[in-house]
Amino acid sequence: MNDLEPPTARSLRAGFIGLGDMGGRIAGRIADAGFPLTVHDPRAAAVHDLVKAGAVGPGGAAEVARASDVIGICVATDTQLHSVGCELLPALDPTKTVLVHSSVAPRTIVDFAAALVATGAVVLDAPVSGSRPAADAGTLTVMVGGSVSALDRVRPLLAAYSRHVFHVGALGAGAAMKLTNNVMMHMNHLIALEALRFARSQGIREQAVLEVVGVSTGRSWVTETWGLLDDMLRDHPQAGTEDLYAMMSKDMWQSIVTARESLTAMPLTALGVEVSRSFFREREAELGIDEVADSDVRDT
Repeated sequence: MNDLEPPTARSLRAGFIGLGDMGGRIAGRIADAGFPLTVHDPRAAAVHDLVKAGAVGPGGAAEVARASDVIGICVATDTQLHSVGCELLPALDPTKTVLVHSSVAPRTIVDFAAALVATGAVVLDAPVSGSRPAADAGTLTVMVGGSVSALDRVRPLLAAYSRHVFHVGALGAGAAMKLTNNVMMHMNHLIALEALRFARSQGIREQAVLEVVGVSTGRSWVTETWGLLDDMLRDHPQAGTEDLYAMMSKDMWQSIVTARESLTAMPLTALGVEVSRSFFREREAELGIDEVADSDVRDT
């Protein structure tokens, strides 16, 4: 497809690997838009849900690549992305484009693309923002790093699940932009939780705070969509485990690690990583969510 005009939804064959909390929603939008869709996830139930929506569920990642012109990937960790890349290698060629929607380090994107370069396939890093409601509504924001011409060729697919698409630079820039956005979002969340702690100490109800802030200078996306991050504490696939706390502070930590390469100081973000777990556990207690069972890894 890389030497052709931009395809329509009916002519472009889509593939998707990683059908988790966000990936499953994105894949569902692709299926609803009428793209022929082939999917893979280690969890049979996740594949089954997409098959019911009209997708084909083959045996693995390589089968997805062979059946697709554009392969979307939305896995949870950098290690998982590298693993998927190894599985894709024998099935890629210059007609394929790989869209990485995973939130990973910029360096991981560069290394991932380098590992696939001999296949001739095009890689775009394209992390998304907007959370669950935007994914369900098909109004996500996509931050793209890589070839502009490659981006133009996959815009019909992106339109199935996004409202805003930004080209922000070379490979890795999309990942860096996602980290930038999420540092702001997560720090806003921690600040809001701390401000609510203060308000409670002064006898002010949480709902009153949200009403006032909603028309005042303290508002942010976090306060405007209050409850979405609470829902993750309740029903995210990792809810009830220590992994949830790590996931919710992962991008802050990744930004610090990345910033070290250019000796860029991020002291407030570092503090956010340090305190985030205690804030989340305090919020769980306020919401009446059962605490994670004590384990050896709790305070390591």
